[in-house]
Parts: sequence; structure tokens; C-alpha cells
Amino acid sequence: MNQGKMVFAQLMEIANFHVFKYCVKRYDGDYKAKEFTCWRQFLCMAFGQLTHRESLSDTAMGIRNNVDKLYHLGIGEPFNKSTISRANESRDWRIFRDFALKLIEEAKALYIGLIFNTLILLYTGIQSFICVYFSLGTT
Repeated sequence: MNQGKMVFAQLMEIANFHVFKYCVKRYDGDYKAKEFTCWRQFLCMAFGQLTHRESLSDTAMGIRNNVDKLYHLGIGEPFNKSTISRANESRDWRIFRDFALKLIEEAKALYIGLIFNTLILLYTGIQSFICVYFSLGTT
């Protein structure tokens, strides 16, 4: 039996919920939303993308097929195709654009850190090679 978190839940941890809530509040995205919030919409659409679903019907079916895992995925209750369709039509797209831009900023910062660390390792490796080369060459 699996004791750890599901891969989807681990990936969604990268998506900062507080930053997303700020984007939702900025555009009043959860106005009159009772159960199907912007966050649930994001999770459902991300599930569809990450599982290579071809349509909203396919996404809804994939979610319904995993009813016993929805709580652990963070989605909660299953939804109808019409629910996600109405949400996609009525909610402000700028919520998701702003959130995507924030995620891209975070990814760039991580990438720059990775390049910097790689350059440091490369520099120390070259430095070590030069020291060993000259120490062998002088004897």
C-alpha cells in the first residue's frame, strides 16, 4: 500500500496556493462560487493537462474514474462537464495568466540558481584539475 503522496499532489505543492488566492482576489474570481472554486478549477484543468486528456469530457471522466483518490489529489468532489465548462466561460482568464507568470518567475529563479551552482562546480573542478596537472608536471 502506498504510504506517500500521489505524484499529482506533489506537483501541485509547487503551485503556491497563497499566490493563487492573491490572483483570485485581484479579479474577484470566487464571487458567487459555492463549491467549485477557482482553485478546484485549476486542479481539474491541471489534472487534464498532466494526464493528457483531450477534452473536458475526457477530463471529467478521468476524474470520475478516480473518485476514491480525489481527496488526496486535492480536488475533493467529482464534477460534471457542464460545471467546468461554465467555470471556464465565466471566470476571468487573467487569474490563470497572472498565476502562470508567477510560476514562470519561480522557475526562472530556480533555473538561474541551478546554472550558477553548475558554474561553481565546473570552476572548482577545473581549478582542481589545474592544481593536479601542475603538481604532476613539476616532479
